[in-house]
Amino acid sequence: MVPFESQAQITVPRAPAAATEGPAQAGAVASSPNPVVAPGSSVAAASSAAGPALAVPANSADTLDGLRGYRLAVASQARRFKRYPADARASGRSGSTEVRLEVGGDGTPRPATVSRSSGHDSLDRAALAMIDAGAARARLPDSLRGRDFAVLLPVVFSLDDE
Repeated sequence: MVPFESQAQITVPRAPAAATEGPAQAGAVASSPNPVVAPGSSVAAASSAAGPALAVPANSADTLDGLRGYRLAVASQARRFKRYPADARASGRSGSTEVRLEVGGDGTPRPATVSRSSGHDSLDRAALAMIDAGAARARLPDSLRGRDFAVLLPVVFSLDDE
């Protein structure tokens, strides 16, 4: 992993509503732009109930923009692969899975993992497949090349959105 040299706490406003879609569709990827750099480690993205607090190197606006852009690119690509599992739909199950996607310094996405389960295996598996497919097709911004990082992407499955 390539750690950042310094960190500063920066608060950044959420992206305009027109630029992102909310979780209004089954299997939609929610678009909260909350990247965080963990102390002594790599870039990561996480959500926060208090709002979009960001910890990044003070001079890394390009990195922050790159993280946001990459998350949006993965989410956009992943939406094409959303599949509400038939067993979940038939059983009336819905939920939200938070998926962690790690990208190595070589730019290759690693298999996604469940950071927070929806409580339903079929929804979690569908969320992982969706994010993996999106990550395989998303363009990596130049500002993130050569860096290990991870992003969290919430995936929402709701029967009401059908």
